[in-house]
Amino acid sequence: MIHLALTMGLLALTHVLCLAAISERKYSVRKTILVYAAFCAVFIGWTQAVFFFFGSESPYTAFTSFSVIIIAFFVFILTSADAFCKKVFLFISYSNFFCIFFCIAALAGDAMFPALSETGTLYIRNIIRTLLYLPAVFVYLKFLRVRIRAVPGTKKRTWYSISLVSVLFLTVFTSFVVLFYLSRSHTVENVFLFAAVVLIYCSVLWIIFGTIRYMTNESKMEQVSKNAEYLQRQLAFTKENERMAKTIRHDIRHHNQNIAALLQKDDIKEALRYIRQYDDSLEASKPKEFCPHVTVNAILSQFSARAEKEGIPVSISVDTPEKSPIADMDFVAVLSNLLENALNGCRECGSHGEIRVNIREVAGKTVIVCSNPCKPDLAVKNGMLREKGTGIDSVILAVRKYDGDIRYKLENEYLTVCVILNADQLRQKSSQ
Repeated sequence: MIHLALTMGLLALTHVLCLAAISERKYSVRKTILVYAAFCAVFIGWTQAVFFFFGSESPYTAFTSFSVIIIAFFVFILTSADAFCKKVFLFISYSNFFCIFFCIAALAGDAMFPALSETGTLYIRNIIRTLLYLPAVFVYLKFLRVRIRAVPGTKKRTWYSISLVSVLFLTVFTSFVVLFYLSRSHTVENVFLFAAVVLIYCSVLWIIFGTIRYMTNESKMEQVSKNAEYLQRQLAFTKENERMAKTIRHDIRHHNQNIAALLQKDDIKEALRYIRQYDDSLEASKPKEFCPHVTVNAILSQFSARAEKEGIPVSISVDTPEKSPIADMDFVAVLSNLLENALNGCRECGSHGEIRVNIREVAGKTVIVCSNPCKPDLAVKNGMLREKGTGIDSVILAVRKYDGDIRYKLENEYLTVCVILNADQLRQKSSQ
């Protein structure tokens, strides 16, 4: 039983490593580790119990493997923050590779060490399987993880379609597991058939990743469209300011004539009063200055003007410097979407409560907090809205780019979102 516990422990750690690699962490590191530790304990205990009562060659071992996969699926769903449709595809793909490596380990182990005992066979298969996993995880982390993370889970139909294809392959690979592990039917025909199916699956994966690249480009185009929409609003805002400037330039002649007439009458006191009133009117028409950063100031100015037109009070506090490591496009993606959703939230609930915006630079991080009144039926689960508002996927992509965090909180019919963009982390990545 000690040998079995060690072998199952190695397999459990391999599962945890792979699940951590393909998941987008939802909870804190501590809570995630506790969940994975509980999974390892259940995995080792359950497999030991079945092997103890029925033996390693029993058909019950197939049921054990199936039940462990189900448990692992729920652990993955629980600990990953990705959309459900995306998590389904990732887990099924991982299950396919698990079956492939399982079969390869069984074939290689039996071919290289045909005379080993049951315990030795168990050891060698797990060692081979682990050696196969290590380069696979490295390749995924190095080349694929960033691309897959860049694709939001909004295209549910596409994700479910490629998941269905993966499920079909999973049924075939599961049959090979039973064939090679329990029946040990290592005939040349079966081996060639297995190799052919693996090659076909790799070809299909190539097509799937082409689809994922297309989805990534489509997501980027959506972001470009958002930026273009923002620039159009900025252009309209600039035109309005230019129109006001022309009006002021047109009227300044009349103001000068009036001041000159007062001075000709030696009414200096009245002329000074008129000049002060004119200065006050200029100050009132001046665009608001929230911070030195041009893009952030422009976004907040637009937002403030729109909220003022709709009679929604706004409180804004920001200390973003003139130069920031956060890219302008990412500021647009985050701020424009959060502020747009805040306005929509006020409209939907018919509230004229205050929208509060606070942006701070803290220890190399940009912290954005936005609070607004919301509908009473709005629901928040695990720090994220159950029903995501417009553009939230764009915000999430920007957050991931900076290894940041996004959390929602609902309290007294006020929705607060906190976004952290880790600029220092991005600089470290760029320097590597």
